[in-house]
Amino acid sequence: MAHPLPAVARAALLGLTLGLTFASFALVYAAFMQLNHVCEFPDTEECAFELATASDLAQLQSFAALGCALVAGGMFLLLRRRS
Repeated sequence: MAHPLPAVARAALLGLTLGLTFASFALVYAAFMQLNHVCEFPDTEECAFELATASDLAQLQSFAALGCALVAGGMFLLLRRRS
């Protein structure tokens, strides 16, 4: 049988879990904002580079959001198991 966590440790883990959850939502929002990038001068090489960079940044931000959500989910399961 797993020993229950002290109240301070539970509060700290809950705070970290909520922080990671909010961070994942913020990263998903930022990724969607990157996908709506509008070029100043369309049909130029600079615009193509900006769109490719924005797309790559959005992909990296979505992967970071997925990682934050997975860690937050694992911490939530740890909290449920130890309570």
